Amino acid sequence: MCGHFRGKWSSTSNYNQYQSEIDQTGQSIKYSPGVNEYDRICRVDPTTRQLVDGYAQLVIDRVDCGWTCHLMTFPFSQLPGPRGAVIQAMKDELHRVYSTFVTRTNRKPRTASPDELPILIGTADLQVYKRDPTSSPLVVCNGGLHFHGLLLVPPTSRLEIPVEDHFRDNQDMYLGKRRLIRELDVRPVTETHERVVDYAFKTILRGRVSYDDGILLLPRAHDELAPARKSETGSLMDPVFTR
Repeated sequence: MCGHFRGKWSSTSNYNQYQSEIDQTGQSIKYSPGVNEYDRICRVDPTTRQLVDGYAQLVIDRVDCGWTCHLMTFPFSQLPGPRGAVIQAMKDELHRVYSTFVTRTNRKPRTASPDELPILIGTADLQVYKRDPTSSPLVVCNGGLHFHGLLLVPPTSRLEIPVEDHFRDNQDMYLGKRRLIRELDVRPVTETHERVVDYAFKTILRGRVSYDDGILLLPRAHDELAPARKSETGSLMDPVFTR
């Protein structure tokens, strides 16, 4: 086993296990001069910086143990309601995507050891507006709010093709029937993982979305893995995480 994972799924949330690891690693990382300057200019809260550095260390540790890392981008259609409701709706969609993907990487995710399951670190982001009137309408949807995801996949995955090819070949399944996610961009990250983590967390680092509101860390606990259920129309829905 690699990294800090221990044992099987338990009723204790694995979210807390990951968060403890993030807290501990973040506190031990020293800032580089470049990071210090960026944080000074953007007025980054030191506690948030420690947490983000902890996520970076989590990513680096897994990659060093043979896991793959992919950057996912989730632009959304216009969603109703205030920002809090919009963020929650976006998180629900990331839950749906993850709970579908995890069944493709492991035959029995409910009983699998945590080190056998992918990790998804979802982060809220705000689009930088452009003056060009021909810019994509996705720039202005939801006030520019969207999500990134850092997807870590263990080497024991049952996928027989690269992760990015899997999502490309199954795009319709992951977008879902309601098409709340407009498109899904998945790209492998092969180097500069610290920079990619900072990129994914940039809106949170700058305080434009709060840390508590803007983070989604999956998986949580095994008892949150619900079986496939039927919609109101009677059609079979993708398995989701209950909350």
